[in-house]
Parts: sequence; C-alpha cells; structure tokens
Amino acid sequence: MATTSPLAWLNLALYALQLVANRQWARDIGPMSRRYETLLTPAPYAFSVWGFIYTCVAVPVVVDCFWPAASVYANAPNATVLRALFALSCLMNGLWLVLFTNDAVNAATVALLVLWFALFVLYAHVVTERRDAGADLWRFVRNELGLTVYFAWTCGATLISFAVTAQDVAGGFLSLTSYVTLLSLLVVAALSAVVYAGDVTFGLVAVWTLVGLAVKRTTFEPRVELIATNVRACAAQSAALVTAFIVISLVHKLLAPAMQSQSMPPSGAPLYSAKPMQHVDYGTTNA
Repeated sequence: MATTSPLAWLNLALYALQLVANRQWARDIGPMSRRYETLLTPAPYAFSVWGFIYTCVAVPVVVDCFWPAASVYANAPNATVLRALFALSCLMNGLWLVLFTNDAVNAATVALLVLWFALFVLYAHVVTERRDAGADLWRFVRNELGLTVYFAWTCGATLISFAVTAQDVAGGFLSLTSYVTLLSLLVVAALSAVVYAGDVTFGLVAVWTLVGLAVKRTTFEPRVELIATNVRACAAQSAALVTAFIVISLVHKLLAPAMQSQSMPPSGAPLYSAKPMQHVDYGTTNA
C-alpha cells in the first residue's frame, strides 16, 4: 500500500494558503489590471476561468494526500522533484499576487515566469504519462485536467505580464508587431499541444483566451485603437485556427480505430497459401 509523502501534505497546506491569498487580494487585481492595461488583456469575463482552475487543481492535490497510489506522481521516478515544483508554484502564485497588487509589476512578471516554468515541468510529466499509459478518462479527471488548464491559462497570463513589463519600460503602448508576436507565441503553444500532444484541453483554454480578447471593447486614442482593432482581429483569426485543429484532432481520434481495423486483413484469410506451390504446366514445354 502506497504511503502519503510529507510533501503531499505540505502541498495541501500551501494550496489552501494560495486560495486564501487569492480571496484576500482578488478585489485589488481588477483595478491594477485596468491601471496597467495592455492590448493583450482579454475581456473581464475571461478571468472567471480561475474558479474552474482552482477547483480542478484541488483534485490532484487531495488525491495525492488521501489516495497516493492514484496520484499524478505515483509512477514518476522524480516524484519528490515534481511535488517540490508544485509547492514552488503555490509560493509563486501568492508572491505574484502580493507584488502585482503592490505596484511591483516587473517583479511580478519574474514571479509569474518562475510559476510558468514549474507548471511546464508538471505539464510535461502529465503529457509523458498519458503517452506511455494511454488515454484514460478517470486519470484525466483526477490528475491531468487541473494541471493542464492551469498551465494553459498561465501561458497566456505570462505573455500578458510580458506586455505589461514591456509597456512599463517603453513608457506607453507597443507596436502592432510586438503584440502580434506575443500573441503568436500562445497560438504556437496551443497548436503544438493539440497536434503533437493530442491535448484538446490546452487548445480549448487557448481559444477561451483568444475569444476573450477578440470580443473585448476598448476606447483608446485613434492610433492605439487602430492597433487594438488589429490585435483583436488577429486574436479572432487565431481562435478560428486553433478551433479548426481541435476539430481535426477530435475527428482523427474518433476515426482512427475504425481506419486501423479496416487496414488490417481478415483474421481468417492468410496473406499467402500455407501449401508449397505445385509445378504449373502452362502447355509451353509439351508437344
């Protein structure tokens, strides 16, 4: 019987503190986000995904404590490192809240980058485990869903934070090329996850982010508003592109078993005769 790691209990405590910190500083995030407005920040409704993220992430945290044999770290050779990285992600999440709400936006970007790296390693482990063990709905719900959604949303949040820091250094809004470049990084990450990892969940979170940006309404000066309009158009096209790849991926997953069975010969029909070939007389050597 698997025993619960002490780090599992530590992660449960840190995650609980993270939730308390988010509840404490949540009311200050909105005003600060409006103060450091970027042309990559999606509409306010998009941030409601945090409730879903925190609910889903709680599942593998609790499972690791009370059902360690089914934990996301159960078969990992470096389970201690992975648990330590999750603890680091909790600390960086809370640190980002403190820094961002206290006007230290550049330091907050550094904290968010560390958070992204910790989640990237955890996400890579999830993808590797799914590839080796195969798809399983129950394992997906208890281990993969929360970390995948969390990492996918953090990818977008990190790019937004980069834009905040770049605008702070530049003393104003950036060029259209800069925003499109940052947006393209999210699209590339989403397409890579969908195409190479078969991760539809990551793609759906990216679409949620892109649609939230595409439907946002802003009122800037004419020059900036023109850039914002082009960024929103780019986000809309990107959302359509990622959605198309998601549909293709789902269709491929649904049709792959049928196509594989059709390509195999019937079990009762051998590819060649088991009997040795007899001499065949075509009448060309006998008078």
